[in-house]
Amino acid sequence: MAYDAQISITVPAILADIAAKVGKGFDPDTGGEHSFSPVVIGYNGDTPIYSGNINVTTRCTSEFKAQADYLMTNPQALHDALAADYANRWTELTPPTLAECTLFCSSIIV
Repeated sequence: MAYDAQISITVPAILADIAAKVGKGFDPDTGGEHSFSPVVIGYNGDTPIYSGNINVTTRCTSEFKAQADYLMTNPQALHDALAADYANRWTELTPPTLAECTLFCSSIIV
């Protein structure tokens, strides 16, 4: 499997809980809920200055990128994919709702 592509998703930091749920479902193994991090826009000395947004940027396969690009523009498909993944791998957790997926997709900063 060649990581020949890259995805980057940025959303307002207020959506951190939803982003963690999306990241968990996207990660093929574990730890995806920690994939989004604050966007640093500069420094005041050694202290970072944050933008108020969170971002994930990662290498991936072209196939995964195409799927992610589609899911980021289709909240129902994102919800369906995450619900299926959670039902398969994370039965003790609740996946994001359709409303959360819709908010997430509509809040992506391009």
